[in-house]
Amino acid sequence: MRTPDVIALGETMLSLVAVDGPLTESRTLHVTFGGAEANTCAGLVRLGVSAAWVSRLGADVAGRHVHEAIDGCGVDVRWVRWDPDRPTGLMLRDTRGTVVYYRGGSAASALGPGDLDAVPVEEARAVLVTGVTALIGPDPQRAAIALLDRATGLRVVDPNIRPGLWGSDRAKELIAPLVERADVLLGGERELAELAGDLSGAALAHACRAFGPREVAVKRGERGAGVLDEEGEWHELVPERVHDVDPVGAGDAFNAGYVAARLNGAPPHDALVQGARCGAEAAGTVGDAIAVR
Repeated sequence: MRTPDVIALGETMLSLVAVDGPLTESRTLHVTFGGAEANTCAGLVRLGVSAAWVSRLGADVAGRHVHEAIDGCGVDVRWVRWDPDRPTGLMLRDTRGTVVYYRGGSAASALGPGDLDAVPVEEARAVLVTGVTALIGPDPQRAAIALLDRATGLRVVDPNIRPGLWGSDRAKELIAPLVERADVLLGGERELAELAGDLSGAALAHACRAFGPREVAVKRGERGAGVLDEEGEWHELVPERVHDVDPVGAGDAFNAGYVAARLNGAPPHDALVQGARCGAEAAGTVGDAIAVR
């Protein structure tokens, strides 16, 4: 089998989404998977870019469901390892902003550089990792750094800072080594501001570029998105407003659209347009990963 275009590393959990009201009152749960890197891989595949997800899953029913679901999306899962001693992480959430994690001591929290030994990282056109991987444990952080250090293709990082994780109170310290190794930094405005200071838009992108990335895309929510290209030019896009059914996963879909466009030779502004379109489609569908067209 040929090497996938993109190789991503990170945790994916079984995700149970309340679809008929808040989590405390719902009687109907949508069963899916949730994890930034796997979500992005699913989006890339649906855009015609081959992708592999590298991780650990518990040897349990939740892990089998996640594995089959991601495999069913066309994502390469041959480098996923089964952990007989640790469980697959679980996420309970609704579409109104409530999210509860059960991921402490999960299989993915034991990820380490050794999990990449058989993975042809150097042959991939791009690698992708998010800050979540750096925040779930010291070994996963080292694995993320190893992925970026071994890569010869495009190195893509999304800070994706989340509260309540092992390293959340040291987010900047733990994620900075990833950002320093990135070629392309894709981040929400709030997360990027936690790394680079209380700035926004172009000023924030310039501050982030000082860490090392040559290209910085800022996801600004209702205000659209912008990208600072290699020449230092700021491109901004404010797309038409759409109704959000379930905004979780929209940022990952944006990343998929952006990376796919760049790998296909599109300039940063055009990648921004595709990323925004994919993000809007994801926000209009229940679930973390969707069939982005």
